[in-house]
Amino acid sequence: MAATRADAEDLASMREQIGVMDEARKDPDAFIEADLDFHLALAEAAANPLILSLIDSIVGLLREQRMGIFQVEGGPERGQYHHKRILEAVERHDAVAAREAMKAHLRQVRDDCKATPSGQDSALSKSAS
Repeated sequence: MAATRADAEDLASMREQIGVMDEARKDPDAFIEADLDFHLALAEAAANPLILSLIDSIVGLLREQRMGIFQVEGGPERGQYHHKRILEAVERHDAVAAREAMKAHLRQVRDDCKATPSGQDSALSKSAS
């Protein structure tokens, strides 16, 4: 939905958060907040109140899960690769490519969650399956 509904402001917000993540690779807190803000901007671009409500209700779990992934070797870089693919598809307003990019990102998150010490029991890693 974001790919078909995103406007210039939505795209600028997503680009800004990707820039923050690029600059914050050594700062887990800044990187994770920008990661969460990227996904929030993506949800806002979808213009679906249900999606925004779901993200709002699980933001604490997402933050905790992202902190674990930040500790996995290469986790932030893999996530950032997928964020950029998602953004590129949304910029082209290509819903099919955006969906595939998001699926690939969810698989990457699932795999990285499993690589964290507590990842085997994480509800979010199981929901990304």
